Amino acid sequence: MEPEGSAVLDWYSTLQHVDVGVVVQDPTHRIVFANAKATSMLGLSPSEFQARRTNDELWDVIDVNGAPVAPDEHPGPTALRIGKAVRDRILGVRRGDGTERVWIQVSAIPERDAAGAMQRVHITFSDVSATQQAFLSQEAEYQAVIRSMSEGVVVHEMDGRIRSANPSAERVLGLTLDEMTGRTPMSPGWQLTDEDGVPVAPDSVPSEVTARTGLPTQRVLGVRRGNGERAWLEVRADPLRQPGSDALHGVVATFADITAERDAIVALQQSRQQVQRVLDAVPGVVYQYLADGSPAGRMTFVAGQAQELFGIAASELVGSLQRMPAIFADDGFPRLQRAIRHAVETRSAVDIECRADHPERGEQWIRIYGLPTETAEGLLFTGVMLDVTAQHRLADALRRTQRREAMADMAGGIAHNFNNMLAVILPNIQLAREDLQGDAAAHLDDAERAALNAADLVRRMLALGRAEQTETNSTVDLVAIAREALHICRQTFDRGIALDDDIAVDHAPVLGSVSTVQQLVLNLLLNARDAVQGVRSPALHLSLVAVGDKEVQLSIRDNGVGMTDEVQRRIGEP
Repeated sequence: MEPEGSAVLDWYSTLQHVDVGVVVQDPTHRIVFANAKATSMLGLSPSEFQARRTNDELWDVIDVNGAPVAPDEHPGPTALRIGKAVRDRILGVRRGDGTERVWIQVSAIPERDAAGAMQRVHITFSDVSATQQAFLSQEAEYQAVIRSMSEGVVVHEMDGRIRSANPSAERVLGLTLDEMTGRTPMSPGWQLTDEDGVPVAPDSVPSEVTARTGLPTQRVLGVRRGNGERAWLEVRADPLRQPGSDALHGVVATFADITAERDAIVALQQSRQQVQRVLDAVPGVVYQYLADGSPAGRMTFVAGQAQELFGIAASELVGSLQRMPAIFADDGFPRLQRAIRHAVETRSAVDIECRADHPERGEQWIRIYGLPTETAEGLLFTGVMLDVTAQHRLADALRRTQRREAMADMAGGIAHNFNNMLAVILPNIQLAREDLQGDAAAHLDDAERAALNAADLVRRMLALGRAEQTETNSTVDLVAIAREALHICRQTFDRGIALDDDIAVDHAPVLGSVSTVQQLVLNLLLNARDAVQGVRSPALHLSLVAVGDKEVQLSIRDNGVGMTDEVQRRIGEP
């Protein structure tokens, strides 16, 4: 297969001895020359070569990715069509015997005559089968590794379109490769969101960021699977570059399915929130105290209404007990420490009530209860601290009521006995006076008046001592009660105490029971009497005046020494 002309023959004879295949194609795709290297490389005789054209389907050409190459897309026809060189294209070509394929690296260079008309195309090629086979073997290994990965792998074109994906990506996303091919991350079906469920902007998608910047990108995304379920992926995008080149030709995205972990975290957060709501609803403080062998031990957990109970945030109580002494009044903290030591020694529960000083509410009582559990670090007490101030005050009020009732019973008993004695004295005075005249009768008149006054006092004492059955929401006249109390005090107080009054209203109906209101007024007067003991010219003054249309004010003043804090706390007692 040699062209005519001696000069041309010498040039083509030279080509017979080069170590690359050389083929010359004319403008009709006919092969006009093929050197010996070309015929041996492709397994064809010179006559078989001459019978073919460069766009013959018998070449059975495939690309490096295994895709068939159309006859008109072969390098020779392409260079002839476009009038430009096609260089270094790697193709698989079927040998003449049809048994195997040879991989060649092909270049096609068109040649024009002086007038610019296309004369021929020079095609050169080298056998790169060994290199290509090694590449394909390595590629097969890579593909096997990618297919076996538990992480999903997706390769994006520079425009974002998906061109390949491994089986894990199909499984995680619930889509086949055919269903994914051509889709982009911005396709509506993905419904991409960030960790807070907010839709992700297109320019924030990892593959888009990497395609734009050329840098690796990583973030967590929510994505809608093919079956409509929501999945959570930890995505990393890396740039794809040709060896020795900085130019990007794609992006590979790898992702792990963290849906189960994410759901577990969300469930844990919801559980913690639920526990916190329960703790916040407890009317006190929930705590854990560890007796770890150190002198004081430590609080490992505090939650609930610590601020309301102690005026201190719960976080300030975790750790050492250095804040605790300031919370409790008097010997409260030492008593608590002794109770804890006893509970540790006996492996029993802690149950103690201590008085505390709140920075705003003042005195209050705290019940501390805790159950022990053996741990590797020591004995762990889990329990609550509750405000029992109301119960204490109720108990104190009950004790005062019981004491008042006991005193009223005693006063009633004394009055009854005294009344019995007066029942004997008065008749005898009257009998004795009938037989006497003069000064002796006058003395008996004084005795009779004193006895009558005593009888009147007994009557009032009986009224004071009677158990009052009237409901506290009944109406009593404070004016009458105040006058009654003044009468009793004037009969019983030291004559040296000046006792005057200023009752400026005729009636003062107030809600309460007779005995309770009467006892209150008497106690105020008795306390005032005690306050002026030892005072020169002692004086008491009771005033009852109207304050507006619906209120009255009762006040008792004295010129005595006043009341201590302890006395003021007991002002309502007998």
